[in-house]
Amino acid sequence: MIDSGKQPEIKRVEITVNGKTVQARTDKPLIHACLQAESEVPHYCYHPGLSPVGSCRICQVEVQQGKMPARVMVACRTPVAAGMVVDTESKGAHDSRKECLEFLLKNHPLDCPICDKAGECTLQDYSFAEGQGEGRSVEPRRKLEKRKDLGDVIMLDQERCILCSRCVRFMEEVPETPQLCVAGRGSHSIIETWNNQPLSGNYQGNLADVCPVGALTLKSFRFKARVWNLTKTASSCGECSRGCSTTVEVLRAGEIVRIRPRHDEEVNKWWMCDTGRFALDHFSEVDRLVGACMPSATRGWDQFPVEDGLQVAADMLMAAEKPLIVASPWLTVEEGTELLTLGRQLNGRVAFVSPAQNELADDLLHTGDPAPNRRGLTDLGFEALSPEEILSAASEHSSILCIGERVASLLGEDGFNSLPSATRVLLFDCALPAAQEVGNSPIDLAIGLATSAERAGHWVNIDGIRRPILQARPAPTGVWNTVRLLQNLLGLLATREIQS
Repeated sequence: MIDSGKQPEIKRVEITVNGKTVQARTDKPLIHACLQAESEVPHYCYHPGLSPVGSCRICQVEVQQGKMPARVMVACRTPVAAGMVVDTESKGAHDSRKECLEFLLKNHPLDCPICDKAGECTLQDYSFAEGQGEGRSVEPRRKLEKRKDLGDVIMLDQERCILCSRCVRFMEEVPETPQLCVAGRGSHSIIETWNNQPLSGNYQGNLADVCPVGALTLKSFRFKARVWNLTKTASSCGECSRGCSTTVEVLRAGEIVRIRPRHDEEVNKWWMCDTGRFALDHFSEVDRLVGACMPSATRGWDQFPVEDGLQVAADMLMAAEKPLIVASPWLTVEEGTELLTLGRQLNGRVAFVSPAQNELADDLLHTGDPAPNRRGLTDLGFEALSPEEILSAASEHSSILCIGERVASLLGEDGFNSLPSATRVLLFDCALPAAQEVGNSPIDLAIGLATSAERAGHWVNIDGIRRPILQARPAPTGVWNTVRLLQNLLGLLATREIQS
């Protein structure tokens, strides 16, 4: 499991990188100090979250120690020492990198226009930067297997592989489930799965992240978009209480096509599980709840503006003696604060849905707790009730307000149908429950909400670490965010109290 506790003291020594004095960590290789000093050093096999191997040889820099003459050496396998003088831009360093690039490009196919890694591939960038525009050999490129299926998540193109071994080391060192290897010898070496078995586990998607070229790609993202057409927004994963830091990537039409981990040393480092990575369906629901609606005996649902829906909600809540207010665990801290204010104003009972632990818990990231802001809502003073406890308690209240993303699905498709017929039910959610009979719904009023990709706020994860969710795309027209809804509802209730 990733340790988010107190870290041991880090020893540092003073070195010089491109004329700049740098305090370098002794537990990290020289390339780490160079990158921290904002001195670009090309690299493929090196990854800050994996053990260094020095196989690609492209991270060469010129190093001088004491009175010894300067030497060109690989930065990822060189430990730092006090007094080092490093030059990442010397002619010797550039010449060595250029030679390494020539070997790496010898067998690499020229299919950049159709490669999903185009725009993110450093092989393109370094070739341009080092001036390695053409090769000197005339031998044909080796033919290897293309579009090799490695299971449900990953597709392998062996021709594009530069044998950096990042994928092999990731499976061995992070989830600790070795499934990949470098098979063959010399120029016949290729990446293979053990006994050609498909990959398994909840962390396969990270292989596409660590691959520096287009050899390992996500099946679900292949040919979906060009990366320069994506808008990237920092956020947090809402699929468990770990709250991994993520980047949400939105295509021009507003479709969320990819979610990737964002480096966060305290929470998830460079990784995330596949459960969170592929939770795209929650943001692409066709039947979104837009505006406000009430059931009709003949027409199914009558639609009207949110402002009118809030007027109806205020009337229903004012008429209730002590409403039950049920929050989704996807509510942010800011939304929870507003909801507690509403609860106090109505003298209601305020709780959040506490879903059961699932079977996805592991020793790395996934906690098995589907409630992303359980800690935040608990710290605010919310009562935690299971779906069964909430439905049982609803019989004691004349009105129940269920509010927040996925709150209806947490209570179950048949949960609302089990409520007493006399109970007034208000639902503020992103979608209506799936099992709702036309003209016979127990829901008296429904108002649409923005998803966690369409609003901003903070969640507090299982370790008490507060992290933001940010708006990656606008909500549909007619959908308000939860804070705005609650503030307007509080204003309407205050006006009614004054008038009464």
